[in-house]
Amino acid sequence: MGDYEYIVTAFVVFIAMLLTYLCMIAWDSLQARLKINNVIGSSDQDQKKLKMLNSLVGAVSFNHIENKKKLISAGIYSDFIAKTYYLFKLVPLGLMLILIFIFYLSSTIDLMWAVVYSVFSVLIILIGPDAYISMRGKKITKRISGRLPFLLDLMNVCVHTGMTIESSLDYLSREISTVDENLGYVVYKTVERSKVVGIEKAIDEFHQMVPTSEAQSFAMTLKQSLQYGSSIGPVLSSLASDIREINIMDLEEKIGKLGAKMSIPLIVFIMIPIVVLIAAPGILRMISDA
Repeated sequence: MGDYEYIVTAFVVFIAMLLTYLCMIAWDSLQARLKINNVIGSSDQDQKKLKMLNSLVGAVSFNHIENKKKLISAGIYSDFIAKTYYLFKLVPLGLMLILIFIFYLSSTIDLMWAVVYSVFSVLIILIGPDAYISMRGKKITKRISGRLPFLLDLMNVCVHTGMTIESSLDYLSREISTVDENLGYVVYKTVERSKVVGIEKAIDEFHQMVPTSEAQSFAMTLKQSLQYGSSIGPVLSSLASDIREINIMDLEEKIGKLGAKMSIPLIVFIMIPIVVLIAAPGILRMISDA
């Protein structure tokens, strides 16, 4: 491929991403107008636009519930992105494959390079976002789990002031968002679900959103307090201390592994060159004598 083909390829990808970005802006603008209309009066024209846009989005909304769970775990809470997740991947991928096919028909590239470009397009555009979301989800889940002691300490303070578990979670869901948006969202969803299915079921769903051993201990502690009516304050304080100790032990374990990890570049970049410098003169002398 020449410089012209590279420029055309980059332009097509840019147009595809620009179209999806403009669709997101239009959706956000329409949602804002609908929220305003709920206060000052509804607009039939906006309702028709929303219905038309939902029908268009619904045509490419595959596996919406599963996509929403993955995006929520990755800290992306927009329902529109969950619905159009495949659209963001299929539109650039389709344009790239069409462009590769056109280049192949015009004999700009041969069959081998067409297959190579197609495989790279699938890996980058189709599989790349899934890998990024999975990696980001694990990182955010680990960060939320590490912030649980902070939540437990705040709950302990709220409980000591006379608040119940439900009211303390409701209060903290609004306040803790200023410190950690992801943890605040998880607590908020737990509070919202508790109003529908009950606090115990909502706590189980909290553990499903944060599938870690620390979150499991947190859920079991709250459920036992709700079932048996035991004092929750000292238990929360003890659990926060235990989670902090576990986090410190994990950190010490990672620090302990650094020595073994640093030995690899030490051997590759220092020991091997030294061995070569020591052995090279003798080997060269033997070669010259022979």
